[in-house]
Amino acid sequence: MSKKILAVVLVLAMTLGVVCTMTGCGGSSSSDEATLTIWTHNDEDSWNESYQSIVDAYMEEHPDVKINIESFPYDEYESKVQTALMSKEGGADIYELWGGWGVDYAPSGALQQLPEEMEAEVRDECYPNTYGALEADGVLYGIPMEYNIECGGLVVNKALMDEAGVKLPATWDELVAAAKKGTVTADGEVVVKGFDFVNWDGVMYLWTSMILSQGGSYLNEDGTFNVTSDEAKKAWEELAKLVTDDKVTTLSGLDDGSDIEGYQELYAGQAMMVPRGPWCLAEGMNDFGLEYGKDFSYEKMPFYGPEEKFATETGWSMGVAAGLSEEKQQQAFDFLEYFFSDDVIMQHNLACGQIPAKEAVAQSPEYLAQFPYAEPLVGILDGGQFIGEFNTDVFKEIVNNVFSAYCKGQYDSTDAALQDLEEQLNNM
Repeated sequence: MSKKILAVVLVLAMTLGVVCTMTGCGGSSSSDEATLTIWTHNDEDSWNESYQSIVDAYMEEHPDVKINIESFPYDEYESKVQTALMSKEGGADIYELWGGWGVDYAPSGALQQLPEEMEAEVRDECYPNTYGALEADGVLYGIPMEYNIECGGLVVNKALMDEAGVKLPATWDELVAAAKKGTVTADGEVVVKGFDFVNWDGVMYLWTSMILSQGGSYLNEDGTFNVTSDEAKKAWEELAKLVTDDKVTTLSGLDDGSDIEGYQELYAGQAMMVPRGPWCLAEGMNDFGLEYGKDFSYEKMPFYGPEEKFATETGWSMGVAAGLSEEKQQQAFDFLEYFFSDDVIMQHNLACGQIPAKEAVAQSPEYLAQFPYAEPLVGILDGGQFIGEFNTDVFKEIVNNVFSAYCKGQYDSTDAALQDLEEQLNNM
């Protein structure tokens, strides 16, 4: 997730405004009822420029309202938001929120529930998985800005694929065969990874997708975890085999503490295929100087089982702080309504290299014309399901730790590893 926000702008639909200046806190304590404060993270220029452009356009249409954007480094942002929302003092009027945090804030009373008409609009127009973490007791407490997807798309290094003499895989078996052929070793070390899925997000997303695509589930009906099923075991062993036996990748993406991810290694010629969301494509062009379509491409990734199903966590969203005056609350939700309009939400997602949460916008010819890289994904978006009502960062950490330990031989059997994993998850 943290890597996602560092992506460089892929498509700029228009000329955007200046980057907002980082300042301190204290938005909601302002005595000026006509001033709104929005908190955002500021690790990526394209995001900041998009927010500023949208705010400027809104203020031009509403000259009686002033909106200040206060931005903070991502590494600090989650804790600042948590402190402000849970204490209900200081902070902002409107918050940019990572959806995974929503499961903590939505039921806490820290956010104002959406007005009925806006809630109906979200439910009618957005993919359900994009707002799952914003819901508590049947009520929504924010609007989703994107469809966060990390499964179903495959970044491909075309030169390495040509050197290996392999074609784009159409099935899982073809993917494994291509990965084996495309892996290069020297002195017993992997120097080119054929298929690098081992990173903070990758193991969890791929494993849960493999379970779902077989027709299984990693959750029981009551929301508890069930990762000892036949489908979960089969998928787990398949992924581990790619590391331990086939050696098409390594555990370095989990164990070495490096900030370098598989898609960056792919751009540097050290990986042939990497499953990732479309947000990472800009870096190949802008930071590595590669040509899309010639040096690398983004393709539809084969699913493990017969069903095109996968799990997604609610992505970047926007919510209004609880406890505002009636006038300020109305102004805040009016801005959210503006932001959520089709044209504006498309502008923001194009600027940030994302898939819109709104189904009609994500599937629109206009969006695809300006963001053709999404084409491998738009046909599978209906197959995404909300990941579940739990902290996804903790979920990933537990899955990754057990997977790494299993691949290192620290469990006597697959059953022992998955039983331990299930116990840890249900105690999460």
